[in-house]
Amino acid sequence: MASPIGHSLAGFFGFFLVRENAESLKYYSSKKLIITAIIVANLPDVDFILGYLIYQDFNALHLQFTYSFFVGFIVCIIIYFCLRFYKKITYFFLVWLWGLYFSHILLDMLAYDSNPPAGVQCFFPFTADYFAFPISILGGLTFTGGIIQLKNFLIVLQEVIVIPLLSYVVLLIVKKLKKDEIINN
Repeated sequence: MASPIGHSLAGFFGFFLVRENAESLKYYSSKKLIITAIIVANLPDVDFILGYLIYQDFNALHLQFTYSFFVGFIVCIIIYFCLRFYKKITYFFLVWLWGLYFSHILLDMLAYDSNPPAGVQCFFPFTADYFAFPISILGGLTFTGGIIQLKNFLIVLQEVIVIPLLSYVVLLIVKKLKKDEIINN
């Protein structure tokens, strides 16, 4: 799985990806949007807290239902409607929230997972199967022997390089799609 630093980076770059390309978000506080982006990008890891509260084991529920595209969408709808009472926001904001949540699932599917069953339950409640990409581009964190160790430090360094590159590729795709949309209209 990716580290909280990696997920926070994804949220941070998700903010800039949308901030530059979305008229509907240009009028909101950058500070609040960055904080929202980072929180939502880390939200699937709430399963650590739930696992501890229910089973006194942080890993009891990890990579399960909170990693579902469906559950993520429901969570984002709840966040969207809660925030809608606070300030008028567009449906684009809902799509953005779900994209941030999805980034967490995607990064963990791209990370090496040595604990069986490997992968995440991304299609829960439709199936309880675990899914992962066949090729890992991110290393997986190790918690045996403590979290502070050289291997985890190197994995975080890898994320600091890979995640901005992935974000840049997504930005190029978005710009290309936007350019094609302008040309076709």
